[in-house]
Amino acid sequence: MSAYETILPVRFGQVDYAGIMFYPRFFDNFHAIFEDMFGDRLGVPYMSILADRRIGFPTVNINTDFRKPFRFGEPMRLVLDTAKLGHASATLRYRGFNGDESEPSVEALCTIVAINLDTFETMPFPDDIRAVLTDLSD
Repeated sequence: MSAYETILPVRFGQVDYAGIMFYPRFFDNFHAIFEDMFGDRLGVPYMSILADRRIGFPTVNINTDFRKPFRFGEPMRLVLDTAKLGHASATLRYRGFNGDESEPSVEALCTIVAINLDTFETMPFPDDIRAVLTDLSD
């Protein structure tokens, strides 16, 4: 399957006084595509992974390069793939493109860790979740 892709509009509530997307809103969008990807690829809502299976994926590191602004009303094409997959952690790559442009306007490498939400202890990725993350690899 490889990378997961979606298009989100830049909304009024996401822009700052300069009329461009305020940088924390990128992280909201990155997590939104992460949630949507699990729903589409695993076939269950992300909330069920948290509530029913008690598995969480906190971010432990994120590095972001902002290269070009996004303005209110513009489409943001977001692409998510797995850059590195370990036993209990993964580095996800988020790329945001202005419309049909070929070069990303924003790119982030985000390391997540699988944890048991009852104990907050690190745990290995379950097989089905590992398979989804493996499918995201290029």
